[in-house]
Amino acid sequence: MKKDFDHILKQALTPQEEPDAWLNQNILYRAEEMANMSKKKKSRIPAAVAAAAVTLVIGSAAVAAAARYLTPGQIAQRHDDKKLMKAFEGENAVSVNETQEYAGFRVTLLGAVSGKNISEYLVEDNGRIEDDRFYAAVAIERADGTPMPDVSDDAYGEEAFYVSPYIRGLEPWNYGLMSMGGGYSEFVQDGIQYRLLDMENIECFADRGLYIGVSSGTFYDSEAYLFNADTGEITRNESYDKVNALFNLPLDPAKGDPAAAEAFLKSMEEEAEDDTPPEMDEQDLEIDAWVEEFKAGLKEGRIKEDAERIESTVQVCRPKADGTAEYVYDLGDDGSGGGIVFIDESFPDRKPGSMAVCGYSYSDGGLEDLLVDVATLNEDGTVTVALYRVKR
Repeated sequence: MKKDFDHILKQALTPQEEPDAWLNQNILYRAEEMANMSKKKKSRIPAAVAAAAVTLVIGSAAVAAAARYLTPGQIAQRHDDKKLMKAFEGENAVSVNETQEYAGFRVTLLGAVSGKNISEYLVEDNGRIEDDRFYAAVAIERADGTPMPDVSDDAYGEEAFYVSPYIRGLEPWNYGLMSMGGGYSEFVQDGIQYRLLDMENIECFADRGLYIGVSSGTFYDSEAYLFNADTGEITRNESYDKVNALFNLPLDPAKGDPAAAEAFLKSMEEEAEDDTPPEMDEQDLEIDAWVEEFKAGLKEGRIKEDAERIESTVQVCRPKADGTAEYVYDLGDDGSGGGIVFIDESFPDRKPGSMAVCGYSYSDGGLEDLLVDVATLNEDGTVTVALYRVKR
């Protein structure tokens, strides 16, 4: 049993086991760093790209333009997924190549594909292999031609984007990539950021209408899009001053399956009910009390005497434009993970030296396994993050 209290809804990066290289958001944000340490570095894909005619949308004006991007198949190949590469090059794939430009960024929906067993990296959920998947490829670049920062650069992640599918007729804030169990992988090549979405197959909603949205930030921004409850249409908020590209995904409506769609939604509801936190038992109450004492000590400028800092986890993180700072840690045989510091919530007074708990977790070992994530605000606006545990 695992508990995450302070940011259980927002902290998407807190596995206590070795992260999955394909879906774990923490690792996905750093896909290129992993590539540099793996065989991918030895077999990098040449910078050969395909020229594609696209539609460039600037505000409400549409003009013809051309851009050079990796194809979806090449993106899949970049991830060492030959099966997915072939799927993207097959007759069932949907080629889009539509570009929209907002807030200084040019976003292109390259294409999508779905089906059973079309990837070498399938997801296992409670012992069941989820072999029916949906994939979409997106390219993001700066409109002025300035290269997007490589994942090894300090500036990487300062401009965050939330890329997600949406379903016509369903609220976008309730039905998106995260709520539908999706994930993504990402890398930067030739100054262009490429993102590959991976999630359960949503082709069953083709008759309703599907969208792919790319908006600023790490999570869904309720200001980015407008939802018409009467018609079910999702549209861009024209007054939004950041990125909020929205593409219609041109799937064949005949591929829609109302019965499968209803089963999909019912499954989502059941999973949401299963995720309801159980009532706290004696162990939970003990840990909750310990953490509350720990928090009280931080407010008084002290650390609990029975808490020790895990020195290998100490790191300095630079907040991104959306006010979040991400961190990762590796505890060797004890697992690895990470999290997010929400600056406004953790340090409302912006006082340097302030300390705040940005999350904690434990397993069946109770206090012995408790890990408390602590962030300290620095003079230069960065945060130092470290994990603490009860002294052993």
